[in-house]
Amino acid sequence: MTACRYDGSFEGFLCAVADCLEAGEGQPEFVWDGDRQAGGLFAGDMRETVTVRECAVAFRKRFVDAVSQEAFATARYAFHSRMAGIEMLLWRYLMMGLQVGGRLCLMLAEEPVHSVNRIARQVSHEAHKFKGFVRFQEVEAGFLYARIEPGADILPFIAPHFVERVGDRPWMIHDLYRKQSAVFDLKSWRLIKDVELTSEPGVTAGEHDYAALWQRYFQRHAIAERHNPKLQQKHVPLRYRKHLTEFNSYTEKAIATEDTEENQAIMN
Repeated sequence: MTACRYDGSFEGFLCAVADCLEAGEGQPEFVWDGDRQAGGLFAGDMRETVTVRECAVAFRKRFVDAVSQEAFATARYAFHSRMAGIEMLLWRYLMMGLQVGGRLCLMLAEEPVHSVNRIARQVSHEAHKFKGFVRFQEVEAGFLYARIEPGADILPFIAPHFVERVGDRPWMIHDLYRKQSAVFDLKSWRLIKDVELTSEPGVTAGEHDYAALWQRYFQRHAIAERHNPKLQQKHVPLRYRKHLTEFNSYTEKAIATEDTEENQAIMN
């Protein structure tokens, strides 16, 4: 069994699939650069795949023409789950699509179609959530900065959304878990890998004020009689709250100080 090493990108994976098809590989293994354990396991029989955009585009066209754009988008979302074994699942999905054509989208009860569709829905759902969960901070370096720790590799899906929504300021969305960032420079966005946070970014004084106002709004807007922690946790799970401004402790302290000053002013 031959193992194909690729660079970890979706384009690289498509190039690896195209290489295996051309070589007539029936059941290849796929290893990406970040998977050190697998790299050592298959080091003796490794096929190196070079990522060539034209090759990836050609395979995409072949698959879309044979099946559909929807099926290709499903494969892309599923790939970005980065689940163990996702490449082999997608290999079977892509090969089945080239064999059965447009009927692939109707075979929802069959494997691997069922699993790929389920995983793709999960990734799409998480990407949709983070379009509302990203919280930018204005840092002293002169750009907007946001931290996220999603379960899936969703930066390629949410970055275009923020280009449209926050297109008048340079920004960075930092995936701490994967050590990569989507960076927008007022012209276009790009993905940068191996980005680590060595220290807390210094935020502007105005940012602290706006964060405190947002925290105050979040607390004061709530109706005490309708307080429902279970429902709130359903819509905003605990794992998403770590980097949400309205749940940050430093803004709570700022509000507590402000409330104390207000109370003292009233008493005086």
